[in-house]
Amino acid sequence: MTTSTKISATTKPGQRWFAVGLSCFWVATIFGCLMRFSWIEELPGLSYKHLLHAHSHLALLGWAFMIVSGGFLFLLLPGSLRNSSMYRWVFGLNTVAAIGMGFGFVYQGYGAISIGFCTVHLVAAYLFGYQYLKDLKTTEDTSYRRLARWAIYWLFVSTLGLWAIGPIKSILGQLHPLYFASIQFFLHFQFNGWLTYGMLALLLHWLSREGKPVTLPSYLFWGLQASLLLTYALSVSWSTPLSVVFYLNSAGVVIQLAVFVLIWQLAAPVIRTKSKRSRQVAILLWVGLASLAAKIIVQSAVAIPAVAKISYTIHNFVIGFIHLTMIGSISLVVIALLLEARLFPDSKTANVGYVFFLLGFISTEFLLFGQGCLLWMGWGYLPNYYELIFGCSLLFPLATTMMLTAFWRTRQTTVVPI
Repeated sequence: MTTSTKISATTKPGQRWFAVGLSCFWVATIFGCLMRFSWIEELPGLSYKHLLHAHSHLALLGWAFMIVSGGFLFLLLPGSLRNSSMYRWVFGLNTVAAIGMGFGFVYQGYGAISIGFCTVHLVAAYLFGYQYLKDLKTTEDTSYRRLARWAIYWLFVSTLGLWAIGPIKSILGQLHPLYFASIQFFLHFQFNGWLTYGMLALLLHWLSREGKPVTLPSYLFWGLQASLLLTYALSVSWSTPLSVVFYLNSAGVVIQLAVFVLIWQLAAPVIRTKSKRSRQVAILLWVGLASLAAKIIVQSAVAIPAVAKISYTIHNFVIGFIHLTMIGSISLVVIALLLEARLFPDSKTANVGYVFFLLGFISTEFLLFGQGCLLWMGWGYLPNYYELIFGCSLLFPLATTMMLTAFWRTRQTTVVPI
């Protein structure tokens, strides 16, 4: 059984860790808004492609990495193991990497500066994974520990795609299918491996905290693994449109649907009970879980090859799905769990920020998928579509500004489960 203890020593490191991650997201939202404004008015001196690279790298390698790794560190490890100097190095290196990637990508796109700082992030990720796996061995063997361990494994595996890009580009060229396959390999095992497994590990830990562990049977765990491997096929189907690729993806999404339905049956009774304790946590958690369900339903629909082709040929669907995964099923669930543990601020300012965050997410998803459906049916564009989605996107920097303001104001002692 775990307990909740007030440990003031962990408050400042935990707040710094998540505040830096949220700062990365704040900058990413600014870049995202600039990208959407560029469809309304020209932005002299700024490259859309460079902004896109800066936005995506800060969101994935800054924000998402920091909140999931921080959740692992401050929620799944006992206090005595969090003080390793290795974690301080990880924090410092990834902070430097995020700053460098932000400036580097805006300045030059993919170049020596941006690639150099991406490499700094990889070093930080490898150091974190090495130390965390070492520390995790000393903790109780549970389903969430197993998911956390495999999240780190998939983090390592995903980086193989990055290391393959250089040799493939120099030998086969930038237009070769293997070049695109290596990029999609990294993204697939980041989103659906490292980050999704990490979110599930934190969720199961939260559900198991009061002496009533939610155990994931081995057949469900290995079904999850099989679905992860098979659904990589969709990521390469647009560059390698072979029938066998679509069939592999179809098998993967069917397995995934069955696995998550069974996981939900195990976890739902506990989620319904525990989510009633805090209104803010409940709202964020339920929207996040609804996003996870929507993600799985959308992926299940692409088991049909014709639908699979539509899913990657209409840009609005691609962006909507990425945000559904990143902002919805990963960010909202993890924020809810960190808020419940007092690692995210709980104040009037922060709560208004969470509301704006939800409104920005729901409204932009509605516009992205709605516009995608109109394009699919050949009905053109919504009136003032670009102005509408730009206006809704402004809710994200507003929300993160309020959340960061609450971070700097708070000095409360953090309740950390150990």
